[in-house]
Amino acid sequence: MIKCYNQAEFTRQYNADCGKIFREERISRGVSLERAARGLLSKTALGKMEAGETGWRKLTGDTLFQRMGILPDYFEMVASREEMERWRFREDICLLVPDRPVEAADKIKQYRERYTKREPVEEQFLCKAELLLLLKAREQNKSAGEFPAGEELLSRAAEAVSCTVPGGWSGKKEDFLLAPSELEAVLLSGAVYLACGRMEEAWKIHHFVWNYPEKKHWKERIAVLIKPQAALLGMELALQEGDSRKAFEFAREALELLRRNACHCYLLPLLERMRRISREGMSEGDQLYLKEVDAFWSAFKRIYDMSEYPGNRIWQGTSVENTREAGITLKMLRKYAGKPRDKAVCDEEGIIVTRRQLEKIECGEHQPSHENYKRLVRQYGKYGGWIVPMLETDSIEVLELRQEISSQIGYCQWDKVEAGMERLRQKVDMSYPRVRQEFLFFEALILQERKGDMRKSLELLQEALHITVPDWEGKEAKWWVFQREEIIIASNIANTYGELGCLEEAGKWYEIIRFSAEQQKGRTGIMHTGYAILMETLDNYLGELGLYEEALNASMEAVFNYLKQPRIGTLDRAYYRIAWNAYEIASEQKRQYKKLQTQWREAFQASEGAAAFFYDNYMKQNLKEKREKYLF
Repeated sequence: MIKCYNQAEFTRQYNADCGKIFREERISRGVSLERAARGLLSKTALGKMEAGETGWRKLTGDTLFQRMGILPDYFEMVASREEMERWRFREDICLLVPDRPVEAADKIKQYRERYTKREPVEEQFLCKAELLLLLKAREQNKSAGEFPAGEELLSRAAEAVSCTVPGGWSGKKEDFLLAPSELEAVLLSGAVYLACGRMEEAWKIHHFVWNYPEKKHWKERIAVLIKPQAALLGMELALQEGDSRKAFEFAREALELLRRNACHCYLLPLLERMRRISREGMSEGDQLYLKEVDAFWSAFKRIYDMSEYPGNRIWQGTSVENTREAGITLKMLRKYAGKPRDKAVCDEEGIIVTRRQLEKIECGEHQPSHENYKRLVRQYGKYGGWIVPMLETDSIEVLELRQEISSQIGYCQWDKVEAGMERLRQKVDMSYPRVRQEFLFFEALILQERKGDMRKSLELLQEALHITVPDWEGKEAKWWVFQREEIIIASNIANTYGELGCLEEAGKWYEIIRFSAEQQKGRTGIMHTGYAILMETLDNYLGELGLYEEALNASMEAVFNYLKQPRIGTLDRAYYRIAWNAYEIASEQKRQYKKLQTQWREAFQASEGAAAFFYDNYMKQNLKEKREKYLF
């Protein structure tokens, strides 16, 4: 078995944490400390974050990366209990604002009372939510003449922008460096101008936001976090001026961006507004496109209704699926190692924290310092505070290529996968552990899919896993804190054991991975990246055992978890698994046949709709072959 965790080789010094990577990117793009930090924190504070003298704060850190067009999900991060709880609190507000305004207003009030000290982005989020509620109240009460005055709305909109943009919208626009969440605040100013009948000003704001991603050379994966919202404003402006063609063009560009990135942020509102576009005078091709829009609307309305999930929700602009809570992480690693607290509080340098302090850190009452956290996890072979990218590299381009390969694997585009691997090989140092791990994993998958060599594939998967996971013989393996690649690789190991008929061994692996994932979702309720692979392979295992009801429940739980995230590229496969399991249960339980038939038909149709939306040609072909079985 490969020995792992030599600190000198595990991470290159200059990208051992987010601050150092951010600094490299900032300098390479010619962005000054002052410009990058403006409106978020002081120049001095950012300098200390870059240097690792202070911890990398999750919300502000994500916004800093996004201002430069970089998605923070390339990194794995650690946050405090309070940061995670605040994120969960804001998420609850997002779910309430569109349809339950009274509860949303009460939740915002609670947030302000509980957290009196707030980061600028945090305050901006609350201001945006409050402004949305005011706009909603204005629209609902307009006929009765009871609504906030235009000047009040404009003042509140300017206040929201100014939270992170000193001088507000009236400042020098060419100097702006804005994240999608900040651009949303600017867009809301446009929505207020529209509500006040000031069309020219609204168009200026729309034009600025709509063109911002291209002007800043953003990749699609981050542009998708703002273009749909900009399209909604542009469509409304165009429709009010009677220009259906312009409204259609805005909508189609935003919708195709969502489809290519398997993202559902603001999807339902976009589809609903597209259905208002007049088809009179449109070309046959455009009318066919709008007919497809109707099908997407029906599919996603069904999807949201089936899960009782609010399709009209708003989004924060930041995610925690790549973020771990420090206290839970330390507790799990300590239990994995079988250490009592009094044996886990010191290293070769001496006492790190007291036993009582560690207890409070683990339960979330205290937050460790940046340096103490690094020393505490180092005992278990974790370095760099875990704030490391998916691969050891200083190149965002390389991380984007790696993400592209992963997406191609999801769609079973194996020729593209192999071509991408060759391109990646030319750009990375194969001596680095995570790079070796990634290539071993890719090669193992190709062995399975292209050559059917399951045993050799299993050997490569196990070799890949143990590059970053120590030998857990004699330890409570379920307490290991699986990182995203480790979850994916371990799930494939379990699945391969199942394919080889070693069901008992497969079951042991699934028990370990599921337990770890459940522990880590902690205070946010959000599963980490890799969960989708776990659930897909788990379904195969349960099916082999004939445990269709358990598999059905697991897949339904998975669907609900997928919808919590902006990207839902595995949703079509989850719904197909629901259809499959309901069909199998019905063959054994004739008394529930009608109920199960309805369930499998709805799930199959949801799978078809999602696959068509994602351009998942592999799944579309598979569903086409199964359609007669499930729908006729």
